[in-house]
Amino acid sequence: MRLSPVTAAMLATLLGGPVAAADRAPFETVGGWAIERRGGQTDAPACRMTRSEKDAQGEITGLVIVSLDRGGLTLAVADRNWDFPAGERFTVPMLLDGKPAGTTLIWTGDGQILRTALPETLVPDLLAARALALRFADGDMPVAVPDLAAAVAALRRCATGSSSKPAVAVEPPLPPRARIATYTVGLALQGVLRTCGVAATEAQREAVEAKMAALRPEMAPYEAAIRAQVTKSRGFTCPGADKEAEFQEALRRFIALSPDEFAGVVDRQAEASPGAPVAKP
Repeated sequence: MRLSPVTAAMLATLLGGPVAAADRAPFETVGGWAIERRGGQTDAPACRMTRSEKDAQGEITGLVIVSLDRGGLTLAVADRNWDFPAGERFTVPMLLDGKPAGTTLIWTGDGQILRTALPETLVPDLLAARALALRFADGDMPVAVPDLAAAVAALRRCATGSSSKPAVAVEPPLPPRARIATYTVGLALQGVLRTCGVAATEAQREAVEAKMAALRPEMAPYEAAIRAQVTKSRGFTCPGADKEAEFQEALRRFIALSPDEFAGVVDRQAEASPGAPVAKP
């Protein structure tokens, strides 16, 4: 099982736009971390760093993405074996060198993703630690973050460094992040509906085509980059029998929610009250 195209889209949305967006440029590579800088004038973090884990077949099994959040950090962890309810919030203790961090962290789940804001007071201990893990009800899960301190130092240089080009707004303006995520998911669904023998009514197929046609004008400048990312994550791969239910749910949500409604759902989920300590799904 790969990180799904829905996960790829949502992870990118939460942390600053499509993974392969044309307005991101490599800044530096440190110990397996890829630091990228965003150009133009947007409300997304100017820089972020990403590290992926792969299995023997080269499939992505997990991701860690870090961005600056004022004096602290925003941390997102993705694992292909997770399946958290979208928007649910959980208390998941973080262990540094085997000992609980001094701050209680609230994580927001979304499928294969958990994300949290790390306060400034926790950052020095995190960067000094040699091992990081998350504590679930059924045991501790190590999170590989080698050379984290050096990578965060590069991330800060990226954020404070001057760009080689004047910072100007992208023309046309970058669409809202939620609409980019919706279009990314739509490309994957559209490809599967056209090439795979999945169960879908004519009304469902027409609804997908109509929504994509409505979004396409504003996405046209970025479609090549978004489509490349969907292809890279194998979002066009036909779902097996074990993934049919997940595909049908993604199809239902895509049709039922308009892009603006989708953005509203994300906002409401962020305001939900934290839940009880979570067992790893």
